Amino acid sequence: MGNGMKLLLALGLALCGASAVHAETQTFLAYDFEFETGAVLPELRVAYETYGTLNAARDNAILLVHGTSGNRHSFDAMIGPGKTFDTGKNFVITVDAIGGGDSSSPKDGLGQDFPRYTIRDMMRAQHALVTRGLELSTLRAVGGSSMGAFVSLEWGIHHPEMVRGLILLVPSPKAEANFQLIVDLMTSVIALDPQWEGGRYTRNPVEGLRLAGMLYYPWVVSAPYIERLRAKQLAKEQEESARSFAGWDANSLILRYAASRAHDVSVSFGGDMSAALGQITAPALILPSTSDRLLGLDGARRLRDGVKQASYAEIPSDLGHRAARAVPGTPEGEFIDAQIRAFLAKIE
Repeated sequence: MGNGMKLLLALGLALCGASAVHAETQTFLAYDFEFETGAVLPELRVAYETYGTLNAARDNAILLVHGTSGNRHSFDAMIGPGKTFDTGKNFVITVDAIGGGDSSSPKDGLGQDFPRYTIRDMMRAQHALVTRGLELSTLRAVGGSSMGAFVSLEWGIHHPEMVRGLILLVPSPKAEANFQLIVDLMTSVIALDPQWEGGRYTRNPVEGLRLAGMLYYPWVVSAPYIERLRAKQLAKEQEESARSFAGWDANSLILRYAASRAHDVSVSFGGDMSAALGQITAPALILPSTSDRLLGLDGARRLRDGVKQASYAEIPSDLGHRAARAVPGTPEGEFIDAQIRAFLAKIE
């Protein structure tokens, strides 16, 4: 069986596994939610799902946070009985971050008037859900990929009394210059669509979104990965990226990437990164991809050196930033699964 066929088989198995994960979508409402900018939303909606059962001590909850263009289903293939996030042992919470999915977002009607939000705003909304909505005082772990790792870091920094473990996939303590440039270029491409109309459009600028998705694609994989693809498969993957972006409301996508673009955990500490990372008391599992050119290894290694109880392992892969998707049955998926299982075994 060739490598291409193996990958297709693994993807098929992942989709089957994902479809088996099902939970009822629930909604938490945070009233008069104040953003870091000072803007106030009278009613902030947070969509979430839960899997498994809380134990008697109410201390087996794991919160999972998706990446910038993801949603609460991003970890479906890893959740379930006997899976990476074993629902036989854990109460797993997945959540749509502010600005997308079924949580409050510009597409609800505010468009360009939706508050400019930050990664810390996402964390604060999730903290309200966990403490007020679910009435939990501790989390076994908070984990996430890319933007989800940004959010997880903010949990560890600002609520060390609650978080007992951090799982950080393709992480960085801040958005580096190359990522910021990529976001600026994507935003410019969308703005060039005549239907954009300064963000106050009557028809979603789908063509601009498609082009932004195609521009983004080569940054989430590596050059060696692209080189080994046949032209037909490369075109297919570019089209999938374009279609994924086109499925977004343009304002929602732009504000979401703007939040990731602006992120820096040191902001709350006057720019002192060491002081920020020094707040983290929980053990942290740091899993960057060896070929990631979107966020890169430098940020992950800075976390390794700045977090007191850091476990560090680089995902061996040419999938770049996408290595964190952890498709079951692939080498990357098996590597991530083993690392997370071993880490969680130490956190009770």
